[in-house]
Amino acid sequence: MDEEQLQADREEREKLQEQLETLEAKVQQAVEALRTLKQERDEARAEAEKARAALRERGDTVRELEARMLELQSEREEVRRRVEKLVAQIDALQGEPSS
Repeated sequence: MDEEQLQADREEREKLQEQLETLEAKVQQAVEALRTLKQERDEARAEAEKARAALRERGDTVRELEARMLELQSEREEVRRRVEKLVAQIDALQGEPSS
């Protein structure tokens, strides 16, 4: 092997080494990007689960409030009937002749 061939081989090895280093850097960037994406995905999943839990809790609260509203409406109707009955009794008393 002559000197030119040795120089060409060295240059080729250096070129291949540079290409390998570039490839390694790109792979490392891809690994870091993947790690970041996985972390963001996990955070998004946790946030979504938190939102679903809050939604379920609010749904429970709405159902409880609806039930309470129905109870109060029922009580109001009962009070209205009783007041109407009392008013009718008072009217009846006022309409009776005095003794």
